[in-house]
Amino acid sequence: MIERVIEFSDALRRAKVPVSLLESIDASRALATADVLDRREVKAFLSSTLIKDHGYQKVFDRLFDIYFSPSTYEHRVDESSMLAAEPELDGVFEDVADAELRDLMVDSILRGDEAELKSLVASAVTKFAGIEPGRPVGGVYYAFKTLRRLDIDALRNSIFDARIAQMDGEDSLGVKLLNHDIDRILERVRKLVDDDIRRRIVSDRGAEAVARSLRATLPEDIDFMHANEEDLQEISRALAPLVRKLASRIGHRRRKGHRGSLDFRKTFRRSIANGGIPAELFFHKPFQTKPEIIVVADISGSVASFARFTLSMVYAMSEQFSKVRSFVFIDEIDEVTGIFEASDDLAEALKKVSARAKVVWMDGHSDYGRVMESFVERWGDEITHKSTVIFLGDARNNYHPSKAHLLALVRTNARALYWLNPEPSAYWDTGDSIMSHYSVYCDSVDECRNLRQLQSFVERLI
Repeated sequence: MIERVIEFSDALRRAKVPVSLLESIDASRALATADVLDRREVKAFLSSTLIKDHGYQKVFDRLFDIYFSPSTYEHRVDESSMLAAEPELDGVFEDVADAELRDLMVDSILRGDEAELKSLVASAVTKFAGIEPGRPVGGVYYAFKTLRRLDIDALRNSIFDARIAQMDGEDSLGVKLLNHDIDRILERVRKLVDDDIRRRIVSDRGAEAVARSLRATLPEDIDFMHANEEDLQEISRALAPLVRKLASRIGHRRRKGHRGSLDFRKTFRRSIANGGIPAELFFHKPFQTKPEIIVVADISGSVASFARFTLSMVYAMSEQFSKVRSFVFIDEIDEVTGIFEASDDLAEALKKVSARAKVVWMDGHSDYGRVMESFVERWGDEITHKSTVIFLGDARNNYHPSKAHLLALVRTNARALYWLNPEPSAYWDTGDSIMSHYSVYCDSVDECRNLRQLQSFVERLI
């Protein structure tokens, strides 16, 4: 069991979950007092000793299902304290027709027979997934094949018809609650399919191999450009504590940072008491400057999610800057600083930006060249040596003129000019991307695909 805890801790670290050696030792000691036959108790003990932040729980749960799956181990009372294996369920209903298998699942769901439902799901995986031992195919593919053949929509309709027939009458609230209950049931079926496929893959390839191929992504590492609705919610939940942590770190760094230049007068005056020997050095108190930030963000298409979280972080940390001004654009640019300053709710402010900002001029496709021209013409004189300008966008210009020379004017007036691009650097200058046209005028161009990279940039900025 101790070896398994060590392997599990290593897998968590590879997934960027912070687990120290001391915490691994604590987990092993905790399990010495646990009933290792009770999987829930084992999970609770490991979670309480290894996880310090709720944001890591999803990754923990996925890896726990791999390393501590009941079917992964054989329990031998006298030889070891491994977890008990579940009974083999594969193929019990394998010979029945597809429609009959689905009807049997509906019947087991209506009767609440969990054991039979697991057996039916295992048979469905055996029958439909087509798992080939030794073949490095992800579980998502097998789950898709299984659920497609099961026909989830038909399963939903059968459960709905059976449940609605048991109701005294059809009212809107009752139907809504019924649909909610069916959604929960189908989610349970999907989880049983995923669990059974994972059990088979782990049995075939081993826990470590499966864990290394698992996409167990922390909220900080979710790609802005490819995030689904659930991912976006996770990023939103992770943003607030991340900002607090970052602000605290920056504040501490400022307090304990550079001491300033040597104060010769005070050092010499104090040295008189020591016979002219400067036994103690004194320094001038440094003047801490805060940058003035100008953010210019592309909010078109999939780049909108990236801009949304970048603007959120910048405004959440506004006390770290002397002044923050925000501009958004597609093929026209508009200043939205007032919207953020007038709203206490950042989420509501972002909705107002989307609704009120005048960012479309012609066809609603990004035109960086026209935006550069408009920005310099309308606000170029307001950029000073105190201004740090940050452009947010993928530099995909839809084959319009780049007018990159206008960015040179911005850089001449500004303190610094940075560009954050949410695309992988390998994609820059492919297709309609003209990143190199603009990068020559920037102090740095950074790939910024997730919260972790965004945090790293803000730390360097301040």
